[in-house]
Amino acid sequence: MNKGSAKANMQENSRTENKETTRKPGTSITEWIVAGVSCLALLAVLGYLILDGLSGSNGPANIIVLPTEVTAMNDGYVVEFSADNRAGKSVASVEIKGELHDGQEVVEESSVTIDYIPQKSGRNGALIFRSDPEAHELRIFASGYSEP
Repeated sequence: MNKGSAKANMQENSRTENKETTRKPGTSITEWIVAGVSCLALLAVLGYLILDGLSGSNGPANIIVLPTEVTAMNDGYVVEFSADNRAGKSVASVEIKGELHDGQEVVEESSVTIDYIPQKSGRNGALIFRSDPEAHELRIFASGYSEP
């Protein structure tokens, strides 16, 4: 084999390798799949934001307060409660009041402030009474809040 034919053979091998590694023009199937999935994700996020914006979350808060447990202590009674904000807007400085009633007469009052309750979420707290809540009618309710 002479030098000239060896050099020609190497050049031809190099051309063949370059042809195999050269990318074909156009978009591959993988790129189309990724673009389609990205487009669907973008449309889903936009749809959610539009629905959330139109859902009317600008109304008043809807805070539901329910007692969960009453525990006797040395100096009184602890009434644990859950406060659920069922509205589409968050509230801050939520004042929770508890009253013990004997008929129409208020026997004792207690209150607590919850710093923050996010939209469609809840927080737990407790009120302390000196009188036994089980011997009276217990009323627990939200009496006010501010917007964060």
